[in-house]
Order: sequence, then structure tokens, then C-alpha cells
Amino acid sequence: MLSHAHRVRAGVTAAVARVTSRVVVPTVALALALSLPSGAVLPPSGASAAVTPPPAAARGTDARPNILLITSDDQRDDEMPWMPFTRRLIGRTGVDVTDFISPHPLCCPARAEIFTGEYAHNNGVRHNGGPYGGWQAFVDAGNSDEHLGVWLQDAGYRTAFVGKMLNGYDRSAAVLPGFDHWNPTVAAPYAYYGTTFFDDGQPRQYRDDYVADVAADYAHDYIREFSAQQAPWFLWISHVGPHDAHRNGVDRAPIPAERHADLFPDEVPPSLARDSFNEPDTGDKPSEVRTGKVRKRAITAEFRARIRSLQAIDEANRAAVRQLRRLGELDDTIIVYTSDNGYLLGEHRLTGKNVPYEEALQVPFLVRGPGLPRGEELDERLTMVDVAPTFLHAAGVLADVRAAGHTDGIDMWPVLTGRRSAPSTHLTQAGTSSPEVQAAFGWWWRGVTTDRWSYTRWWTGETELYDRSADPLQLDNLADDPTYRSVRRELQDRLDVLGSCAGPAACNQDLGAEPQP
Repeated sequence: MLSHAHRVRAGVTAAVARVTSRVVVPTVALALALSLPSGAVLPPSGASAAVTPPPAAARGTDARPNILLITSDDQRDDEMPWMPFTRRLIGRTGVDVTDFISPHPLCCPARAEIFTGEYAHNNGVRHNGGPYGGWQAFVDAGNSDEHLGVWLQDAGYRTAFVGKMLNGYDRSAAVLPGFDHWNPTVAAPYAYYGTTFFDDGQPRQYRDDYVADVAADYAHDYIREFSAQQAPWFLWISHVGPHDAHRNGVDRAPIPAERHADLFPDEVPPSLARDSFNEPDTGDKPSEVRTGKVRKRAITAEFRARIRSLQAIDEANRAAVRQLRRLGELDDTIIVYTSDNGYLLGEHRLTGKNVPYEEALQVPFLVRGPGLPRGEELDERLTMVDVAPTFLHAAGVLADVRAAGHTDGIDMWPVLTGRRSAPSTHLTQAGTSSPEVQAAFGWWWRGVTTDRWSYTRWWTGETELYDRSADPLQLDNLADDPTYRSVRRELQDRLDVLGSCAGPAACNQDLGAEPQP
């Protein structure tokens, strides 16, 4: 009897055989329509229609698009104004999703969601470390042979990964299957200078080179190599900026490239202008996040370091787009720019992430590619678990991967092209490395969001409820207001449903209209 992994691979292999055969006959399944010229329309997943096939690309008869995924680390959505190349070359030539969230707003769980297209209760990665977090949790949950790299490689894609991996991954860890080039950082990933890259089993330290520049150089080589071959490709460039720097056991502000160290001496964090900055009264906030005020000077210094660190990433994104254009690959490539989670800079007196507030959940998401609108903003709420299903659909194998019991997210393409709305209710959550919290609740907090409401239940039993239509800064916790008792009850019911969901149908079901007080 075939193992589960072999059954999945057999299904994907059969799918790619079907896809390849379709390209060379007079009709083409529109599941491959991502490769059509700009303006082409892609039908809902699973639909097909007879169309004239596009001319064969240089790679041969396989007209599926390349996929370039670029991620930053801890980037706020409102820091995009300081990335002009990325906004111009990806956002303005594609779609800027202005309400994209990381529903598990922490580094390792967010990356695990990208790899698997699944929530943490299904992929096993609930935190950055501890028994339910980090690289080891990813392996222990059986994800090593079942993830985006494997699925795309088995579908005939050339694949590469470069940059920050799951927390806890170092040179002693096993190579992750599914990649033709496997090049995560394996030492000093947050040092910015002196980082070591795995480099396909030949680890190399770049003592004097800036980490984003090194990742960009590797990416340049991979794109050049793959573009000369007879197959589409997938490349994930995982940058570390603007995450805080860790050096010699000391946490400090992000370190920019030397050429950017003196930029933006007068820029002021947008957070300082908000009423939520150093929130005057946090008595209605849960005890877990109730703290003293932050210092404006420290927040300002942190912010300037963050946007300086983004400049090398912005330059790398420009270089990648230019290279794709020179190679004739740009029009056949889906490019996504996003971040693993957001970051609070003084809102609610907090600095950091992993909390259920919009500043931590909201991340940039810019995407361009064949068949997408150009220069549009989309305010639909899409999430990190939707990334993998969308890429798998582009590769023509989403149905096979789902049939084998994988992915919780939706295929975003019908939403991005304006033919379908996103789900109305989304699960949000954060795990823990604390045995006490794990034993009591299993999570640090869990909740749901809708277009209007944010609801969270903490491990302590404390709850939060915000009406974001009236209170977008989430200042007034309504959880104990009797007027909103029915809303709180309805949202708790939705959390009960989504908290154990598995698969796209269960995790994205229609749970009804917005509850009313």
C-alpha cells in the first residue's frame, strides 16, 4: 500500500502530466490561464474553457507561470511608503491588497502557514520555540515531505529558497526536501552582517556583506539559471529586515546597510499620531498585555532603523524585476511581496507582535502577474494561509493536493480578479511555549475577525471585543458591555467552529451576516 506521502506525490505527478498534455493541444485548461496576457480572465478554480493557447514560452510547451515570493520580517503595512521601487514595480503594475492579514502574527507560525497553506492546529507550528514551535515542531508534525516546495517540485517546477527559515533551523538540521537550491541562513540570521548561508551544503559566512544583498545575489543566480531551462520555477526570497537585530546576545534596532545608515533623519513614525499610541487608559485590556508607556524617542529611533533596513530589500526587488524583464520572463512571472507579521510601535503601549490587534495582523501584500488587474487596490480580507493554495492553482495541482487532505486556505485568484468575495470570518490565534498556558488553554489567545468585529479569548479567560467600524484603533473593549452580549456570543460560536476546522470548505465557510448588537 502506498504511504500518504507517496499518494500525494502520485496525484501531483499525474496532475502535471495532464497539465503538460493540455498545453500542446488546441485547447487549454484555464487553470493555467495565469500565463495568458495581461487582462485575461481566470475562471473559478476547477472551471475550464476552450481558448487559443498562448505562444510557447522559451521554456518549451509548459506555459505555467513562474512564481517569485519575496517576504520581509515584521514589516508594518504603513511602512510601504518608504519602499518606492516595490510599490511602483509590483503594486502599481498589479494588485495592492490593503486588508491582507497574518492571522498568526509571529515569525515561525506565519512561515509554516506559507509552506503548508494550513493553520497551526493542522500544521503543528504554534510558536517560535518550545514543544509546539519552531523547526522541530514543523518536522514532528510530518510537514517535511508535504509542503509547497515538494508540491511544486513534483509538479515540474524548479525550486529554490534563500534567506530566513523557520526559527530553530541551523546547519545541524536536515535539508528540507522539495528544493533544487536550498539556501537558508544557518547562523547569525539577525546580525545583518556576518550571516552564514547554507548554500546547498557548503555553508559560507558573509562577514562584510549585508544580508539582504547576499540573498539578492543568490536570487539573481537562481533566476538566471532557471530561466535558461525548460520548466517554470518557484523562488522564495526570505529577507530578515526590518526585524530587530540580535548580536552577541543583545537585542537592538534593525541594522541598515552602510549605504543607508544616514537616511531619513527626520522621519516620524505614523503610530505617534494615533490616539492608540501610549493608550491613555488600558484598564479594559487583558492583563497579559497591560503595561507601562513607551518612550517616543525610542520608538522614533526604532522606526527610522526599520525603514532604513527596508531600503536594501527595496533595491533587491527592483533588481529582480529588471532581471526578469531582461530575460523576457517578467510577463510570465507571478511576483508577491509580503511580510510574515506586522509590528506595534507604541500602540496600546506595546512594542512587538503576536497580539490580536490590527497593527500586528496587517501586513503588506502586493502581487503582479499575468491575468491580474494593473494598478488596483483591493480591500478584501485575505490571509497568509491563502498563499500556498493560490500558487498551487497557478501550477495546476491544487485539486490534487487538496484531495490528499492538505491546505486550509482559499485560492485568491478569483478574489484578486474581482469575481468572488473573500470569506466573511477569519480565525486568528497565537500559540505559546509556556507549559502552564498550554495545559490551561493550548493557546495564548484565539479569536475571529470579520469586516466589522474583532473578538479574542485569552488563556486567562479574559475576552476582547472591538467594533472596528466605530473604533478602528481598538481602544474601547466592549466584551463586558451587556449591549454587545449577543455579538460576543455569536463570535465565540464562530471561533468554536473555525478553531477546529480543517480544509478549505470548513475553514472558509459562510457563517452568516455580521452580528448586530
